[in-house]
Amino acid sequence: MPKSNRSVLDRLLTGLGRVVTARPWLWLLLVVVICAASLDYCRTHLGINTDTSGMLSSDLPFLKDRARMEAAFPQDASAILLLIEADTPELADHAVEQLGEALRADPSAFQSVYIPSEEPFFKQQALLFLEPAELEQLADKLAEAQPFIGRLAKNNSLTELFSILQQAVQQSATVEVKPLLDQIRITAQSLQRGERYQISWQQLMLGDQSPLSRTQRFILIKPQFDFSELVPTEPALIQLRAVVEQVQQQQSGVAIHISGEVAMEYDELQSLSSDTTIAGIASMILVCGCLMLGLRSFTLMCATVVTLISGLILSAGFAALAVGAINLISIAFAVLYIGLGVDYAIHLCLRYREMMLQNYAKQDAIIGAMRTIGPSLMLCAGTTSIGFFAFIPTDYTGVSELGLIAGVSMFIGLTITLTLLPALLTILPTTPRREIKPLFTLPQGFYNFPLHHQRAIRWSALLLALVALLLVSRVTFDVDPTNLRDPHSDSVVTFKKLLQQRESSPFTLSLLAENQQQISAITQRLTPLASVDKVVSLFDFIPQQQPIKLAMIDELALLLGFQIEPFSALQQSDVETRMIAIKELILTLNRAIETAPPGSEETMVQLSDQLYRLINQINNAPEAEKKRLLDQFESGLLETLPFTMNRLFDALEATPIDRINDLPASIIERWRSQDGLYKVQIVPAKDLNQIENLKAFVADVQALEPHATDLPVIYLESAKTAVAAFVQALVSALVAIIVILLLVLRSLRAMLSVLLPLLLAAVMTGAATVLFNIPFNFANIIALPLLLGLGVDSGIHMIQRLRESRDQVDNLLHNSTTRGIFFSALTTLLSFGSLAFIAHAGTASMGQLLTIGILFTLLATLIVLPALAINRRQLRTDQQINQSLSK
Repeated sequence: MPKSNRSVLDRLLTGLGRVVTARPWLWLLLVVVICAASLDYCRTHLGINTDTSGMLSSDLPFLKDRARMEAAFPQDASAILLLIEADTPELADHAVEQLGEALRADPSAFQSVYIPSEEPFFKQQALLFLEPAELEQLADKLAEAQPFIGRLAKNNSLTELFSILQQAVQQSATVEVKPLLDQIRITAQSLQRGERYQISWQQLMLGDQSPLSRTQRFILIKPQFDFSELVPTEPALIQLRAVVEQVQQQQSGVAIHISGEVAMEYDELQSLSSDTTIAGIASMILVCGCLMLGLRSFTLMCATVVTLISGLILSAGFAALAVGAINLISIAFAVLYIGLGVDYAIHLCLRYREMMLQNYAKQDAIIGAMRTIGPSLMLCAGTTSIGFFAFIPTDYTGVSELGLIAGVSMFIGLTITLTLLPALLTILPTTPRREIKPLFTLPQGFYNFPLHHQRAIRWSALLLALVALLLVSRVTFDVDPTNLRDPHSDSVVTFKKLLQQRESSPFTLSLLAENQQQISAITQRLTPLASVDKVVSLFDFIPQQQPIKLAMIDELALLLGFQIEPFSALQQSDVETRMIAIKELILTLNRAIETAPPGSEETMVQLSDQLYRLINQINNAPEAEKKRLLDQFESGLLETLPFTMNRLFDALEATPIDRINDLPASIIERWRSQDGLYKVQIVPAKDLNQIENLKAFVADVQALEPHATDLPVIYLESAKTAVAAFVQALVSALVAIIVILLLVLRSLRAMLSVLLPLLLAAVMTGAATVLFNIPFNFANIIALPLLLGLGVDSGIHMIQRLRESRDQVDNLLHNSTTRGIFFSALTTLLSFGSLAFIAHAGTASMGQLLTIGILFTLLATLIVLPALAINRRQLRTDQQINQSLSK
């Protein structure tokens, strides 16, 4: 730094030091008032934005496509997805019915509740959406079950069911009823274990593989947004979880999962908020321990912590003022500040101790420390902030906001260190008179290692750089933001599970079309693609081959025509009648075992055995318990039959669907906008959990339809934007650092001595992402530009120290500057390291990468930098001159 500038800074810092130390209580009161105002402003103005799409510039073309889609179909934006999985279709339908009633009864929490399976249209026209082969198979199964259906329709009871089974067994028709016999056995077995089990007549009659026998159901919920809350969707999600928990308690055999972007963002925020708070507390504790170790003074440690907390409060106030709402990336700035802001205080306190040990008066020691270390701290604040500010001009708004907040917070930390900390040092009894002794002593050769092994260090650094560059070529970027979230949260687990299923994959692509001709052209272009399973539009809700299907449905109606009316409800008889029916079936089974068809003997033996055990259990039970057990057994066998048959009867009343207007409004509005635009949905053919499949799907579709949009495009294009922002920020930070180093150091050699070790640490950090399988992602991408800003601080301190003592390089690594560099890096490492253990995978990876990078940066600064900076020939000349002068 030029002497003229230095003298100006000396005068300014000296003047500031005198003002602060003269009226320390006034400065302390001023800081307390400002911090209190900052806290109050944060309470009312600082929010959290969980919208991941909001972390990118809205001017990006792919986000404009997404905005057009959401404007045309707003009901699909910010929706919550409920996945209902049950043991049987009947249980799934019953749970959906309960959920629908509870959710629609609370319009204050939910704008709309859309349940496709509960649409009357789908109930009536369900058979029209089956293929002719599937309809034929259904007709065969119903023909076999017709005798059962006819008799049970009139008398739906256990006695009638077992009477039918006795006839079937006696007529050697056991093979046909074998599935039913197995289900009766399972029901009896479950009852003996105290469990509830219900037979699925839907699966028995239609088969497990029929589309009508699926056990998954979906509900789409549009929540109400309460913008008075920190998270506007939180009240709706809390209410939804309460409803889900209540339904699950009432329904055994049913699992209800909440997913979708809104739910995942909320879970992410909950995880991140709690984990970041814990990480912040852990970071503060570790930093305090490190400060005690480095400063060896409880008073100095307390003064540093108070300064650190004050700076953090003021930085939060600036965040509220500048951006209003922190996002899921910028929320980490608190932990970043703890790790970075403490560096200034450490260097000032160590220099203060050093001057106190030189017998300076307390006020003179404080002012002297500010004057001597202040210029370096200012320079370090500038270079550190460069690593953050480099992200501001990028399109990656998430880290752009983090860059603004954290960059300015570096200057806030510097200001508070040069004002509040001197005031505290003046007030508190800080009079260290003993030199800090190391906890352990290392061999003398260690402290001069960079000097004595210059050549070996230089060649080793070159070799490491070459190997690291080879590994860096294999660096990857994880484009899936769901991988940044807690992988164990139910919303993320459900989302990834759905990705594996073609029919329910949330990773579809969408297009807007103006008419049916456009839709047909799009379908013809995209359907042949190997990555596309099918193309769906409103016109696909008009079933194909309707005349054939309607004729087949009429035949089914004729087969069951005499009973197309509400099916008989369960009719329970007295205990004795039902016990007689069970005993008679046991006797019939036992008599028929010897003459049973091949393959049926085991089924009959097992059922007879289970029914016999059930009879004994009931006989040994109290009278009231006997009826309860029989009621539960009968309910498990027959309770779902009326529901299944009534659903089937509804479907037998299918009518022709000739045009779009025959469809219900609830379907039309989800596929045709008010402006007459049609939504075209492209369904993937492969599991998009695999990144190769995801990239191929998007590339194939966009090659033919460039304006295709939805989550797959958002994820991939967001990754490209993040990588471009990273490259832009890295280059900007590098150029700015080079300029600052040249201006300050006024030496190309000195600049390269600082810069080359940093670049070595950077490429080694990149190589570590390959070795430890920590790919770059939307959260940790800030690591390298930030490490450049962090590392240059230590490099400047080291170069300045080497310049100040060119003829006294003995014990190179054993001085206060090295100690300050080491403990500053250690506090930063402990702070960032606390992030590595939180559940939020993105922030954890950022903590891991920064921890690794700081270790490499520290080694490069303490070992490689001196080996590059020291000119041994010049050093010998200086030492010889000094020796001759001393003589």
